[in-house]
Amino acid sequence: GASEVQKKILAKQPDPRLHVFVVWVPRNGAREEHVGRVAGLVTDPRARQYWDAPGGVIDRYDRMLRLTGPCAGIFLLYGPDTRWEGDRVPEAVWVEDAHAREFKRPWPQLDIGRLADSVAASLRSLER
Repeated sequence: GASEVQKKILAKQPDPRLHVFVVWVPRNGAREEHVGRVAGLVTDPRARQYWDAPGGVIDRYDRMLRLTGPCAGIFLLYGPDTRWEGDRVPEAVWVEDAHAREFKRPWPQLDIGRLADSVAASLRSLER
């Protein structure tokens, strides 16, 4: 999913208002020493990448999204005024899930083209 975001969203959407936050988590055998290798999947300077070793961020998303199965491959779209304040995870305006079908979760199965269209529409709405 991360490489698809790089190729189909960041590479095609030059708008400087777009920012991407990638949170790598210790799931499926991933360890901090793997981050250097996978971080190269997303090279756009508008992307910030983080390692969530203690699980503080991801645990909050697990609870907010009521996830069954791994919190991996979750793609959230936020508006420009979104702020994370306190312990509550901000509500996303759009969620797509790479594991929706596999774990029977309520969000749309990740479709990178649809996600790219949602990003473009969000950026266009800022111009109104």
